[in-house]
Amino acid sequence: MNTFIRSMGWTVVLAMTTLGIMASSALAQKQEVIGGGRYLFEKFCKICHGPRAKGNGPKASSLNPKPADLTTLRQRNEGTFPFWKAYRMIDGRVDVPSHGTREMPVFGVWFRIPDDEVSIETEWADQVRGRIWQLLSYLKSIQVP
Repeated sequence: MNTFIRSMGWTVVLAMTTLGIMASSALAQKQEVIGGGRYLFEKFCKICHGPRAKGNGPKASSLNPKPADLTTLRQRNEGTFPFWKAYRMIDGRVDVPSHGTREMPVFGVWFRIPDDEVSIETEWADQVRGRIWQLLSYLKSIQVP
């Protein structure tokens, strides 16, 4: 019986170590996705939404309506981050006048899948979806409490 308990002890230690490594790997992947989103935000969004996403970027004063404070999305949606609503705003399906027309949004092809490719699984479509997911992961990570 003692041998069994000792072998189970090692099994538990091995399992806990494996779970710890998996959790650490998942956290590292999450941080990598958020980091990619931060890069995209700085490249495409910061000019209007500002360096801290508060809606006060260098171009903000010339826009009507003014850019949104992206750090309060969860707060303005009853405590739930509005992932799909924000997704549709970024990819151009929801009209945001300051983002430009559907045909030529400010961020062009970086976040928009052409209409004829929406239902087709293509590498380009997957890349666009990935970029939007990264950007939204970053925005979700900077929400005020």
